[in-house]
Amino acid sequence: MELKEKINKDYLAAFKTKNTPVKSALSMLKSKITEAEKVNGNKELSDSEIMKLIISTVKQRSQSIEDFKKAGREDLVASEEAELIAVKEYLPKQLSDDEIRSIVTKILDGISDDNPNKKIGMCMGSFTKTYTGQADSKRVMEIIKESI
Repeated sequence: MELKEKINKDYLAAFKTKNTPVKSALSMLKSKITEAEKVNGNKELSDSEIMKLIISTVKQRSQSIEDFKKAGREDLVASEEAELIAVKEYLPKQLSDDEIRSIVTKILDGISDDNPNKKIGMCMGSFTKTYTGQADSKRVMEIIKESI
């Protein structure tokens, strides 16, 4: 089943069961997909393009949670966290730190450039191209910097 179809199906299920956090999160995700398709000339998005939207949404929600915590808005933190959990369901299985280290080591072994900044950029680019959505980019960057 395509990702867009799964999101639509899950949205309808959440709507019927009155699962407000899931319904709200998926409604927002559906509108982002529709907006991106309009920008794309009404061409349907591929699963990888939808995955990029989901990753972006997860990052935005995570940042919102941090901001709400700093502002002492626990009521908003709870609702954002519930919606974040609903959106994260569409991400692929997350890699462990050990798996990330192993992959990063293999990538770095294949890079011959001695410039550390270029190595970081090349490694990060290669990692994200192959393992989109399977690891938090901040964590990957930390592991790359530790490995250089």
